[in-house]
This record gives sequence, C-alpha cells and structure tokens, in this order.
Amino acid sequence: MNINNFGDKLRISRNKKSQEKEIFIDIINSLEQCWIRTNFLHEHMRLDFYSYEENYYKIIEDLIFVKYGETIGKLILWFVYDRFDADGKLLGIDISFHDKSPKTFYLKTPTDLWNIIEKINKNIK
Repeated sequence: MNINNFGDKLRISRNKKSQEKEIFIDIINSLEQCWIRTNFLHEHMRLDFYSYEENYYKIIEDLIFVKYGETIGKLILWFVYDRFDADGKLLGIDISFHDKSPKTFYLKTPTDLWNIIEKINKNIK
C-alpha cells in the first residue's frame, strides 16, 4: 500500500506538535465540506452517493462520539448537518448551564463550536 494513493492533501505529522483546537477545526471544516459536496451532487447533479458514503460518515460520527461523548457528539453533528435550515438561514441552538435558563447560541464557525464545547466542558466540571 502506498500512502501517496490518498492524494496530496493527506498530511501525517508525527513530529509536529499540533494543538487539539487546530486539528478539531480542520476536521470539522473537512467534514462539513464533504457533507456540502455530497448534498451538491445529490441536489444538482442527481448523483446519489448517500448509500456509498454512509459507512464513511458512520465511522466519523462514531469516532466523534468515542472522543467527545454523546452530548458533545450530538452538538458537533448538529453543527455539521443541521445548523442551517432549508433556505440557508443559520439556526440557533439552546444550551443551558447548571440550573440557568437556556441561552440561544448561533455557531457560525468551527471556532465558535470549539468555544462552546470548551464552555460546556468547564461547566460540567
């Protein structure tokens, strides 16, 4: 098996110290771009790759749940798949901390998602 078969975008950096935040943002951006591309092919080109790609998405989703747990995992998947309505309008998500009333957050970027995850994790501890 030749690692070059995976294309020029594959980066393996065992020696480079990458921060978790940067890796997280890169993964979320990549996953979102894959999802956008899958939907574009389906909606505009009438090519149905959902059944072909389903196992890949399942693997990624399962790894997200293993790493972040169910609550954060659901938030991450909501961000990627459901944060925009059918018209492209950004939707908010209600999150409550401790016994406070829920507050609506509008997560535009993976950095916004990272920041809210950090806030949730701090409030859990």
